Amino acid sequence: PHQFDCSGFTSYVYKQEEISITRTSRSQFTEGVKIHRISDLQKGDLVFFGGRRTPRSVGHVGIVTEVDAENGVFKFIHASNRGVVIDKSTTSYYSQRYLGARRILADEQI
Repeated sequence: PHQFDCSGFTSYVYKQEEISITRTSRSQFTEGVKIHRISDLQKGDLVFFGGRRTPRSVGHVGIVTEVDAENGVFKFIHASNRGVVIDKSTTSYYSQRYLGARRILADEQI
């Protein structure tokens, strides 16, 4: 595919690994296991951010690509208006809107 919205991208990536997740960022925020601390993040976890108009409500999702647990920061890949990109959690836009993370497990991992 040549174009994604954020949740379409995350569901597509997980589907490539034969893991089925729902289609919207809000519903993905209810799936899997909640991760309480950034230092507990792992590659592949979903990270959620508030939207432009509603910063306290889920409006964006990405997939963790790298974690610096010692400093409590991470990088994530996501679909944006710039295409599929990797950003840092310390970017002011995202650091102000971070809402939480979820770990999605394949059926055989449960």
